[in-house]
Amino acid sequence: MMLASGMDVFYALDAIKREIRSKALKTAISEMEDDISGGSTLWRALENTNLLPDHVVALVRIGEESGRLPENLKVIVIQQEKDRTFKSKIRSAMIYPILVLFLTLTIGLGIGWFILPRLASVFSELRLELPFVTKVLIQVGNFLGDYGFVAVPAILIGVFAIIYFTFIFSRTKFIGERILFSIPVIKKLIQEVELARMGFILGTLLGAGMPVVAALDSLYKASSLKIYKKLYAHLRDSVEEGNSIKKSFELYPKEINRLVPITVQQMLVAGEKSAQLPETLLKIGEIFETKTETTTKNLTVILEPILLVIVWMGVVGVALAVILPIYSLIGGLNDPEQQISNPSPPIEESVENVPPSPIAPPIEPEPAATTTLEIVENYLEVLDTGTGYLNVREAGSSSAPLVGRVTPGDKLEFVQKENGWYEIVMPDGRSGWVTEKYVKETAF
Repeated sequence: MMLASGMDVFYALDAIKREIRSKALKTAISEMEDDISGGSTLWRALENTNLLPDHVVALVRIGEESGRLPENLKVIVIQQEKDRTFKSKIRSAMIYPILVLFLTLTIGLGIGWFILPRLASVFSELRLELPFVTKVLIQVGNFLGDYGFVAVPAILIGVFAIIYFTFIFSRTKFIGERILFSIPVIKKLIQEVELARMGFILGTLLGAGMPVVAALDSLYKASSLKIYKKLYAHLRDSVEEGNSIKKSFELYPKEINRLVPITVQQMLVAGEKSAQLPETLLKIGEIFETKTETTTKNLTVILEPILLVIVWMGVVGVALAVILPIYSLIGGLNDPEQQISNPSPPIEESVENVPPSPIAPPIEPEPAATTTLEIVENYLEVLDTGTGYLNVREAGSSSAPLVGRVTPGDKLEFVQKENGWYEIVMPDGRSGWVTEKYVKETAF
């Protein structure tokens, strides 16, 4: 605007510098002023600052040499806005899934690190047959509880290293490009963004009067995708050898149709034959800019249900791992074979308390019996069982019916010990049997 109004370049730069807050940009403009006051051209001074890519500097040079510097600077502004728009579309399309996945991993890591170890200790004390999902969750919880301070930072560093060397590092980011180019919707978005950029940059450079070879070289330097940089380098070298754009497409060693659709190739060939290549390229840029907006919206719509399914699977997995053992415990308590039906106090006339008749013939012991009987007079202390009670059974067997329960810490008199079971006298006077696993002999 200042140059179009007739202001001198030196004074225009000085006026711009007064309105800028960035110290680095002020320093760069001061260097440009020094170069211009020393007799340098604007494009050369701009090139020395390394502020803008080569194709932008080339447009400034063409504008200076042709006397169309204000017009070319306006074109540069439009082109920079387009490039920023393309990058923001890709960024806005990817920020939603990245944010959802980041929050999912963060919450999952917090649950695994701080909550699962406590659940693991609770389930281990219940002595239940745990489902496979719960066992896996407990193992993860135990691992994070024991090695979380080492494992979590190591995992995060590993993830960031993989992302950096796959998508950011210049020598290896072609791996990430191939991965993205193998995903259908992402591939379509990247292709449309690159073709729109190609149309605007190449059409603008050719419209400003830059030779085709130089314009293709500028396009090669402006592109950030290696798979397209190889294509642009091939077109530049092929056109420099005297081939047409159609012949250059045919000579490309790899399948070019997946990079540039056939319709775009036909438009470029037609534009070259009709001497309207710059206009054709700008039209291609407008078409694919519109397609980029549509694809960006569709990508968000497609990713939302996929991310919801991923989050749902994680939530359901944790819920099942926690709820299934609780259902198993409740089912065990409600099992009719293990319920206690509040037995009535013993009746003196019960069969068990009637002494044997003196005229009854003596019962000969079976020769195969190997029962060990030990008559003792002592007391037992009930130990912690993890469930808050100890079952008392009618006989010394785990399959015998329940007759009552005692609590940890109770001291009970026992009559005898037989095959790992103690016959005790409960506080209400009834007798029963308890296993030796959760009791110890003690003085009253």
